[in-house]
Amino acid sequence: MHVQQTSLEAYRNIRKKLGQKQQEVYDGFLGNGSCTNLEISKLMGIPINCVTPRTNELYKMGKIVKDGKRACNVSGKTAISWKVSR
Repeated sequence: MHVQQTSLEAYRNIRKKLGQKQQEVYDGFLGNGSCTNLEISKLMGIPINCVTPRTNELYKMGKIVKDGKRACNVSGKTAISWKVSR
């Protein structure tokens, strides 16, 4: 897979600005596409009470955006799905 140099630079700049937990959650969204908080929790093996605050922080920083509401693949309940902003 070929990655544009500008994409690599943008990713490196993001890594410098995020804390460790924020980076873990961000990487989860980056690697898995559109996910709910509970899906990221299960996929990454991170407790939900660690995911939700980081998601809110990443959203406020403009790193992720809402991708709509849908049924969560873990709980089956309607939840906000998030994705990395472009």
